[in-house]
Amino acid sequence: MSNRFTHGSRPNDPTGDVPAPTLRALLRAVHDAEVLYVAFPRLQRALVVDPRPGAMDYPAVLVAVLEYSAGQQAKAVEKLRPRQPPSERAIAVTWGGSTRAFVEQGVLAAIIAQLPADGEEQAVAAFEELQEAEREVAPPRAIARPPFGEPRDVEEHDR
Repeated sequence: MSNRFTHGSRPNDPTGDVPAPTLRALLRAVHDAEVLYVAFPRLQRALVVDPRPGAMDYPAVLVAVLEYSAGQQAKAVEKLRPRQPPSERAIAVTWGGSTRAFVEQGVLAAIIAQLPADGEEQAVAAFEELQEAEREVAPPRAIARPPFGEPRDVEEHDR
């Protein structure tokens, strides 16, 4: 896989990386899941990976609106893949890091490795959609405060 997804740090990026135990659990889920639902809460989106081939459709990697309950997540997958039966091994996980870290920590490569060869293009397109959503997320607003130690103008307020 090419390095086309890496980009420099921006001030509004989160720290990005996720802790090693969380990463190992997520990579295990990528390997074990029949259908994978990766929530990106900060982006209010989810990456849905369903590599099961169907009679009328191909394996799918799609971006969906973020759902919070397992039932809503299952319905989202059913809506995106109506010709597929419900999965017995659907796993939902949450990614708290940046899309940059998703690539650098090997999660995207692990997902692509689970897909048939022709599924990589679809995975790349879906991931680019997530990256665009991340660029659109506004940085948190800072509250303007006077520097510590500066005296207040108390004369006007105390009179």
